[in-house]
Amino acid sequence: MGIDTINGQDLPVSTSAPATTTPSVSVAGGTFGAVTATITKSGGGEYTNPNYSAVATLADTTVTVTDANVDRVLESDASHLAGTLIISDTNASTAERTLTVKVQEFEDKKQSAAATATYTPSFPQKQYIRIRGVDADGDDTSDRLAIADVNFYTGAGQSGTVYPTTNLTANDSETGIAVSQGHVFSATYAAYTACDSNTTGTLAWLLATNAANNWWQIEFETATYDPSPTIKSIDIYFHAQTDCSYFKLTGSDNADHSSATDFGVFEITAESTTLNFG
Repeated sequence: MGIDTINGQDLPVSTSAPATTTPSVSVAGGTFGAVTATITKSGGGEYTNPNYSAVATLADTTVTVTDANVDRVLESDASHLAGTLIISDTNASTAERTLTVKVQEFEDKKQSAAATATYTPSFPQKQYIRIRGVDADGDDTSDRLAIADVNFYTGAGQSGTVYPTTNLTANDSETGIAVSQGHVFSATYAAYTACDSNTTGTLAWLLATNAANNWWQIEFETATYDPSPTIKSIDIYFHAQTDCSYFKLTGSDNADHSSATDFGVFEITAESTTLNFG
């Protein structure tokens, strides 16, 4: 039996059963399998209360990310889904993936045709690697970072050589390594306290930071590291004082971090976060 009204209100009916306009999809990231997909409506305009389906596959059709494991993002007013998908691809293959996305708008009875984009897992190899607080769209936020411990590894699964190789006692206490942050509230929360192996008593806390300065970074000095090491996994212990829900990983070979490579946006789902691929 059909339902024509709810509480006396007519329901919208699409008599011609249209298919939602096909989307355009672009992807950014790929480091450790972390990808941000941006969806726009082909031909312009915005989708009305859209729903998205997405799946990532290898060339042999092996599924590396199911639709159920793709995270959706709400618009700032929480009225409907934004055109952003957050993907964590942990499949061990290093081959290129195809991301296939379909859209279905409110009232439409058919999904759109499929749109595709490709991405390939990659690994940071930069003189400067930076962790910065961002929102779900990757935009800078003043919601502060608080990092209790962070380690960078040359092997997957937190294996191989770990950097820094010692517990730091100052920002430059290890030869060839220097750590810094965009804002220092006090010496108590200096950058090196994120690399002293203490996950409970000390932290690099960007208290009172602004959006532009909400970052922490490690430098591999060229006199010791030339080229810079390839980082294949990271673990980060975010202190409970962390306010932001996402962070962006970027890298540059310039001291001012210009011409930076965007390695992806990662969700902070718990205090202990591991980034691993391969």
